[in-house]
Amino acid sequence: MKALVRAFYYVPVIGWLTKDAVHGTPEAKYFFAFNMAVLLFGAIYLIGYPLVITLGLLGSAAGLSGLVLLTMGDAFDRRASRAVARAPAPPLRKPSMRRAA
Repeated sequence: MKALVRAFYYVPVIGWLTKDAVHGTPEAKYFFAFNMAVLLFGAIYLIGYPLVITLGLLGSAAGLSGLVLLTMGDAFDRRASRAVARAPAPPLRKPSMRRAA
């Protein structure tokens, strides 16, 4: 995994910016975020509304997938597959001997 990250750092511009954001000064993270925002707005300016729709669809798919991942924990819980001791049966009630008058 480290080799892939190190190889990504050698990609011109994007890799250099990422390496500087991770290993650089504390302000480098903010410069990186600003540069990514400028690139996003530039791409929206060039490509237009289809990019906005595509990003919205990707965001909604990611949100829905995140909700599914968060809520499916009970479906695959290992503790639920263990045998559970059954509770004792409640005592039987005897019928009352009262008769209607």
